[in-house]
Amino acid sequence: MNNLVIQRLSLALERREDVALVMITKTKGSCPRGVGSMMLVNGDGHLLGGTIGGGVSESKAAIEAAKCLQQGVSKTIRYELEINSSDPQQLAMVCGGEIEVFIRAFKQANHLLIAGAGHIARALYQLAKVLGYFITIIDDRPELLTRERFPDADELISGDIVTELKRYSTNEQTSMVICTYKHALDEAALAATISKPSRYLGMVGSRKKVAHCFQHLEAQGVTLEALSKIHTPIGLNLGGETPEEIALAILAEIQAIKYARNPDLLRT
Repeated sequence: MNNLVIQRLSLALERREDVALVMITKTKGSCPRGVGSMMLVNGDGHLLGGTIGGGVSESKAAIEAAKCLQQGVSKTIRYELEINSSDPQQLAMVCGGEIEVFIRAFKQANHLLIAGAGHIARALYQLAKVLGYFITIIDDRPELLTRERFPDADELISGDIVTELKRYSTNEQTSMVICTYKHALDEAALAATISKPSRYLGMVGSRKKVAHCFQHLEAQGVTLEALSKIHTPIGLNLGGETPEEIALAILAEIQAIKYARNPDLLRT
């Protein structure tokens, strides 16, 4: 069973999901599971695989693992499996033993996916790296998508932008910014990402360009509700027009969404 837990953990890390691994490190007396037993828990406290014995101890540990993920910490907890105890750490189970579990939180860094490797993308990458983002950049121009221009990017993906966007796995911590080099490609990139899980999806462009893009997408069956979730005109209205100033406005909006601030209120 532990092998299945490790496989699920590996898959979760590959998908950049927040998960917590809970493992029994010590036992005393009668316990339902032995040292080394594992389970994997997500940020909602739901069991993704494995078990440390079921019952109240497992439920309590799962809740504690979710808290560890929220706080980004790992910790050791001891449970006494006694009957009718008033101590919250002494769980009402018939086993009568004790277990110690170690909770290892795997909390992923915030993820920024940039479609395009031009001037705005480079400025955005530089600012986001300072804030600790895991950065992925996709472009079909190998002369621009280089380690010289993006030395600290975590992923540089060269290839057809729309195809690579369709292939790429995102999650609720992913912020996506579309800033390619032509309007038709921006629209196709938006169509490829609009249904993907994300925290933020924005596209660089004028109001006129955005209006035309939305009309085309609506004609293709994209709902108004889906279109309403796209952040455009992109970024907070901070003023300025250089790539660096535009990048700052975009990242400020991404940060506002991350911390559940209302960008519309910040625009005034």
